[in-house]
Formats: sequence, structure tokens, C-alpha cells
Amino acid sequence: MIEGILRAIEATKARAMLFVPLPLFATFLLVLLLVRFVLRRDMGLRAHQLFAALIGLYAVQSLLTSLRWGYGFDRITVLMAILAPVLPALAYLAYRTLSGRFRGASFWPLGVVIANWTAYAAMPALADPLILITYLGFGALLLRLYLRGADHLTLPAINGAAEIRLAMGLTGVMLIASALTDIYVIYDFITNEGRSAGAFLSVVQTVFVVAIGTSAVLGRSAATSDTDTPEPSVPVASEADSDILDRLDDLFTRERLHLSEDLSLRRLARRLGVPDRQVSNAINRARVMSVSQYVNEHRIKEACRLLRETDDSVLVISLASGFATKSNFNREFVRVTGQTPSQWRAGGERA
Repeated sequence: MIEGILRAIEATKARAMLFVPLPLFATFLLVLLLVRFVLRRDMGLRAHQLFAALIGLYAVQSLLTSLRWGYGFDRITVLMAILAPVLPALAYLAYRTLSGRFRGASFWPLGVVIANWTAYAAMPALADPLILITYLGFGALLLRLYLRGADHLTLPAINGAAEIRLAMGLTGVMLIASALTDIYVIYDFITNEGRSAGAFLSVVQTVFVVAIGTSAVLGRSAATSDTDTPEPSVPVASEADSDILDRLDDLFTRERLHLSEDLSLRRLARRLGVPDRQVSNAINRARVMSVSQYVNEHRIKEACRLLRETDDSVLVISLASGFATKSNFNREFVRVTGQTPSQWRAGGERA
């Protein structure tokens, strides 16, 4: 019965795509995003290579979807089956790399891919349930990484960690939604003879591909090596936390490192000669704030000085203070001072 339903689903997808070739649009968009990503990123970094591969594979998947379901190229079905489990595994690996703790054992998702290929070749009855579990599983793992917060993303620039975390969460949701879509389609065929499945799949699956591919463009690391730094085996004492904060404050005062737009947690940790997580934990415990909030407080102090001593515009001052965008600068300025930059400057002038 299930096999009959799946064949009917394939037929419905084929009819729908003939009239709505949305995957062609998605393919074109993803190719443009891939070109933009490669031109604007340092492709010598492992994280950037993985994200470029992710965008490229989603573009290929979109093209294959259009050829198979829109134009009847049945022979590419095997290639689509081979590619299907690679996509969620690669998405997880790409985002996991940004944590900076990436050893040989971290490549276990490749075993999941091989298991899917084995099932497809030797146990076809298990192939469909296994691919659903694969998408649900990697989607859940990405959401787990998302819930851990931005501080575990040690390689990206601090300014961009929140955006990357959002993209990670969106990718996790899209992977889970993709699996749930197939479950819904099976249910629709059982209860409604698949009347709404065709149009639903045409639109929703294209949205999934574009959303995940677009999110991958946000995946980036600062200009640093991806080599690993070991974590401490025991909790850090409060005295060590204070020492790290004192050294960071001194580093910012002497070298003004906090004004670098590409500053990352990994870069801070290496300048101090301590593990990434030790720096993050010290800031969390000693100042009760995240790494980005700690760095941004130093940047806001610099911005206040410039607002007080210069006539530069707020935009110029935001960039000089290390912020990549004016909107992020305004948000952090209000968080730290309780006023907008213009209000703060006006109050300082009256004083």
C-alpha cells in the first residue's frame, strides 16, 4: 500500500511541476548566491568550503527536481536519491564547523549518509523511512545548536554570530518541515486521494530549498584558521575568570582590538592563549553577559567618546566603533546607555 501511495505521489509531483516550474527559479537564485558567496569569502577556510558546497548541492537538487518532475527525466531518480541524505548531513557539518571544535569524530554524519545509500541499494523498503528520520534528526541537531546560543560560535565575527545562529535555526526548522511535508502528503493520499498534494509540494519544497540555500550564505567565519583548540578538563576558578577579564580589558585598551569588525571569539582566545570556552565562561560568570555584549560594551564606550569629542555622523561613528551596521549599533547603544546616540550626544552637549 505504501509503495502505491509513493508512486502516486511521484506522479502528482510530475504533473504539478509541468505547470509550475518553480525549481528552475530556485536553481537560478541559488547559483547567483553561490557566485556571490565564493567571490566574497575566503575559500581557504574549511567552513566556507562546506557552506559553498551546501549552496551548490541545493542548486543541483533544485535543478534535478525540475528535470525529474517537470520534464520527465526518470533516469536522474537515482542521482536524486543519492543526493537526498547528503544535504542535511552537509548542513549540519557546515554549521558545526563554526563552533571551532571539529575533530575527526565530527564526521560521523557521513556514516548516516552511507547508511541511507545502503538502504536504498539493498533494502528499498527502509529507504523512505530512513530518509525521513535523517531529515528530522539533523534538523533537531541544528535546533539544539541554535538553542545553545551565539557564544559557542567561536569562528564567526562577533557582529555576525547572531545572524548565523538565526540561519542555523531556520535551516533546522526547514529540514524538519521538509520531512513533515512528506508525511503530510502520505496522509493526504490516504484520506483525500492526494487532491491537494501536487500544488502543496510544488510551492513548499521550493520554499524549503531557497530558504536553506539562502541561509547558508550567512555562514561565514572570520579570517582565522579552523584548527582546533583543546578545552580545559576542569572548571575554571573565579580567580582565573577575573584574570581573563583583566587581560581582555588591557588588550582592548592597548591594542583597541574590540574595534575590529572581524573580531571573533577564537581570535580573542588565541591572543590570550586560552581555550575559546574558557574565555566565554569567564565573561558569562564574571560579567553575567555574553561575549558579544561584553565586546559591544567596549565599543559603545568608544562611540560615546567619539560622539562627545567629534562632529562625525552617527553612521561614521558606528563604523569606527567596530559595528558592521548602523541598526546593530543603535540597538546596542540603547541597551548599554538607555538612550539613542542622538539623544546621548544632545545630553552631552547640554552638559
